[in-house]
Amino acid sequence: MMMMMGAPGGAEGKRYTLNFSLNFINLLNRTNLSNPVNNLRSSNFGQSLFPVGGFGNFGGSQAAGNRRIQASVRFNF
Repeated sequence: MMMMMGAPGGAEGKRYTLNFSLNFINLLNRTNLSNPVNNLRSSNFGQSLFPVGGFGNFGGSQAAGNRRIQASVRFNF
């Protein structure tokens, strides 16, 4: 005896989903400063003089954490 297993409810039982998502990282774009000057003789001792890195992979490091918006679409069948 053979049994055929299919989707519940036949072909009409197939379910499709389409998901959209947006992921905002550092939305308010707070400035991420570099390490402060650690030379005691410098007049800028203890101050951060410039921001860390650049934008994403375009001349900066991922650790800079600059503003990013990621969009994705997922289709399940």
